[in-house]
Amino acid sequence: VETIENCVCLHEEDHGILWKHQDWRTGLAEVRRSRRLTVSFLCTVANYEYGFYWHFYQDGKIEAEVKLTGILSLGALQPGETRKYGTTIAPGLYAPVHQHFFIARMDMSVDCKPGEAFNQVVEVNARVDEPGENNVHNNAFYAEEKLLRSEAEAMRDCDPLAARHWIVRNTRTVNRTGQLTGYKLVPGSNCLPLARPEAKFLRRAAFLKHNLWVTRYAPDEKFPGGEFPNQNPRAGEGLATWVKQNRSLEESDVVLWYVFGIIHVPRLEDWPVMPVEHIGFTLMPHGFFNCSPAVDVPPNPACELDTKDSEVKEVVAPKPLQTSLLSKL
Repeated sequence: VETIENCVCLHEEDHGILWKHQDWRTGLAEVRRSRRLTVSFLCTVANYEYGFYWHFYQDGKIEAEVKLTGILSLGALQPGETRKYGTTIAPGLYAPVHQHFFIARMDMSVDCKPGEAFNQVVEVNARVDEPGENNVHNNAFYAEEKLLRSEAEAMRDCDPLAARHWIVRNTRTVNRTGQLTGYKLVPGSNCLPLARPEAKFLRRAAFLKHNLWVTRYAPDEKFPGGEFPNQNPRAGEGLATWVKQNRSLEESDVVLWYVFGIIHVPRLEDWPVMPVEHIGFTLMPHGFFNCSPAVDVPPNPACELDTKDSEVKEVVAPKPLQTSLLSKL
């Protein structure tokens, strides 16, 4: 057995359909398979295993995924006793309700050359239009953008009812329609700490109070809870202190700090070993490319199975139709 220390896993895997369309007039169908490059590692922390995965897709999308598994940390019960703050898993055993939180630090530098710092961050919310001549059927809605100009303005929380997301744009680079190039941060399922503001752990982990923080890059700002968060008597070190400078985020080297978490209400099905739970977020190109970067992915060769001799015969794949489209773009 060979042990490789401090290593990560790097592999490529099939991920279903990348894109597909069938022309209803001609009946002609085109489909492409998605393959993603995955960089991952796993770690054991007490009773939990955490798998950290970065997935890179052919359409320019980047997905961050955390997989949670392991075994429950249990407490004892007296005969006939139940606990308000946990789930009875087996006779005499209960599992507490709890939360997990992770934070991703992302130095964006979208479409920037080395040494450049021309990024800005905008928040996007879906809004319902007011009744009137532009909304006679009362079903008009649009995407409203707000520029986050400073670190104080950029302490934000998720809002799934408004499909809230954030776009990092390069203020000096445009695409073929004249719009600024960018990448957007799309939240997955998320939560905030279920604790009173006076909770002691929030003194050392004040960064949990918001889902998104944006700071101006500084080389010594790497640890959101400060360098020594465990048992630290000083409150609010790290992000909560850095943003008090309220530095400008306009045309700057911005760093996104995205906090994502999960509330785990244990189930009987989580015992004796927990099935994997998935949480994460996605970075997607937003006007970064002039068209879909996945349009030129070649088709997979089709195959036929001859049931008589059980041989698989390769069939020549049709010539891709996107060549003429790319020439027009």
